[in-house]
Amino acid sequence: MSHLTHLRNAAPLLPDAQWLFLKVNPATFTDPGDAARLAAATRESGLAPECLVIEVQESGGTDVAEIARATHAFRAQGFLVAVDDFGAGHSNIDRLLTLKPDIVKLDRSLVRAGSTHRAPLRDALMPKLVDLLHESGMFVVAEGIETCEDLMLAARSNVDFVQGYLFGMPSAHLVARGAAMPLFEDVFDALAQMRRIERLAGDLLLLPYRSGLMQAAARFAGGATTEAACADLLALPCTLNCFFFDQGGREFMPVLAGAAAKAPSERFAPIADPSAGRWDNRPYFVDAHANPQQVIASAPYLSVTGTSLCVTLTIAIQRAARPVVVGADLDWRRLIEAAPAIF
Repeated sequence: MSHLTHLRNAAPLLPDAQWLFLKVNPATFTDPGDAARLAAATRESGLAPECLVIEVQESGGTDVAEIARATHAFRAQGFLVAVDDFGAGHSNIDRLLTLKPDIVKLDRSLVRAGSTHRAPLRDALMPKLVDLLHESGMFVVAEGIETCEDLMLAARSNVDFVQGYLFGMPSAHLVARGAAMPLFEDVFDALAQMRRIERLAGDLLLLPYRSGLMQAAARFAGGATTEAACADLLALPCTLNCFFFDQGGREFMPVLAGAAAKAPSERFAPIADPSAGRWDNRPYFVDAHANPQQVIASAPYLSVTGTSLCVTLTIAIQRAARPVVVGADLDWRRLIEAAPAIF
């Protein structure tokens, strides 16, 4: 009765090419025959099932097979299905990938911006989570958007839709189409400017290290020893090390420690020696071979051979008619800390 009342109230108000979101209790959602009953009630109210998105809260207490069966049944009737509040309670990415709903609504705890100690980790993980959901064929909604900072995080994370009090409080009347457009324009303008600044800052911070690597590679290609070739680069304050790979991605010369090198930790001793590794699957190696004589810079990442957040620079050259890759790992955190003094 409550569903039918809601549908009848919405039918005269819902514009063309708009979705109506209807939240359904998991026990109701998984009840055999409910999809057909709701489809009939939807048509009786004057709406098409294709206009409705059925929201269900997936949690660890619900049988994933039952939810998957019900999702298939509702889709067969024409409905879209959304998983609500993902990221809260017992949400599980494996269960979500099994269900494969049309839409995932991220819980506000994942997208609310704020000056908490978890903010840097959240800001780094959010885009990757959204990318994973997109690659799995799901649209993503960010719930709980209440400030422009929240909207900025959602935009940086590349979500598809946003929902929250920033765009209006609950009302019996529809907001005019395009009313939120100034908010989106402001945030996307600010985001574009921020990305330009970030690229410029990254280029400026890495400039002396790029130049140092090019000089080191030229000296090494000309026959200099590794120590002589890399001396200037190793002396720069954020250089962790210099390394040398053969065409197969293996080290053929010892790694040289730089000015920012840290004493090895006993806790990470089993992974501290890179000499037995094979690195030809790393993008910085592949991209260097694809663009010889050009310096390639990786995104910041946690080095597998230590605890440093680092950026790797590489360049592919020829030495004695043999293709080699010369590279350097940089301490990214230390480089960022030095940025205010540089700028």
